[in-house]
Amino acid sequence: MKRILAILIFVVFVACSSDDPARRIEKLEKQLFTTEQSVDPLVADDLVTAYCDYATHYPDDPMSPEYLFKAVDVSMNLNNPQRTIAIVDRMLRDYPDYPRTQAALFVKGFIFETYYGNLDMARKIYEQYLELYPNGEFADSCRSSIENLGLTPEELVRKFESQ
Repeated sequence: MKRILAILIFVVFVACSSDDPARRIEKLEKQLFTTEQSVDPLVADDLVTAYCDYATHYPDDPMSPEYLFKAVDVSMNLNNPQRTIAIVDRMLRDYPDYPRTQAALFVKGFIFETYYGNLDMARKIYEQYLELYPNGEFADSCRSSIENLGLTPEELVRKFESQ
């Protein structure tokens, strides 16, 4: 009987001492965003994981798409384009009507254009954006990006000077 009681006390202690997912996110955000020191990439990576885990465990929670959008932002700032694209694709699949999903889709096009230099894929993504959000917040940026794909910085300067 004492052994069962000891096991129950241990289980209750462990359950009470572990953070719930939202609290874990809050703790990591505080650790990452309230420091004046440089960003700790390990903390940032843990935060991206926590955001994604939250959305996995609570897909119907209104915070889930927002956490995924925050994951896109942090992942981008970690220079992790592959992971960022995967999170954007998840937002498109799971939360296509969430207002910030369109910004995430634009980021995906930007990644293919600037990180990978894959102009064909960037064009497809920008065109996908325009198809899904013809009057969206980044529609003009997509049109401009399509028009200027492949131009060197010097060519861009000349183009804008001539206009």
